Amino acid sequence: MGPSGTAILLVIAAFAVGLWLYLKPPGEIGPQALQKYSGFESNMEAVVLRNCAPPGCAAVYLTPTVGSGFKEALPLALTAAGELEQQGIECFIVFGEEPVRDAVKRARSVRRPVVFDPDGEWAKESGIEKSPYWIAWRTGGKIRLRSQKPVSAADIAAAIR
Repeated sequence: MGPSGTAILLVIAAFAVGLWLYLKPPGEIGPQALQKYSGFESNMEAVVLRNCAPPGCAAVYLTPTVGSGFKEALPLALTAAGELEQQGIECFIVFGEEPVRDAVKRARSVRRPVVFDPDGEWAKESGIEKSPYWIAWRTGGKIRLRSQKPVSAADIAAAIR
C-alpha cells in the first residue's frame, strides 16, 4: 500500500546529494582572459589567471563600487601580495564589476599590477559571490582555498603547496 520506507529514504538521500552537487561552489578557476594593467606607461595585456606559474597563484577579488569592504581589504591584500611574491607565489589584485576606464583610474593609486573583471564573469565562473574575496589555486586552476575573510600569506602558501 504505497512506497516502502526504504524507497522514501533513498529518494530523500538522492535529492540531498543532487542539491549539494548543484549548490557547491566550482572547484576550478574560470578560464577567461582578463586585462592586466601594469602601470601608466605600459600597455594592458591579456592574462589567463588559470595558467599561472607553479606551484600556484592567489587572488584578492575586490569590488570598489559596492560597499566599504574595498577600503578595508585593499591594504591587507597589498601586504599579502607582497609577502607571497617574496615566496615566489604570484598574487593578483582583481578589480571587478567596474568599467575598465574607472578601474584604471583606481589602479593608478595602487602602484602595482591590477587585473580587471569588468562584468564579473570570472568571479561567477570561479564561485566568488561577494567582495572582498581571497582565493588560491594550484597551477591548472584547481582551487585550494577560498575565504570571504582576510587570509594571511602563510595560510595561502600552505594551501597551495
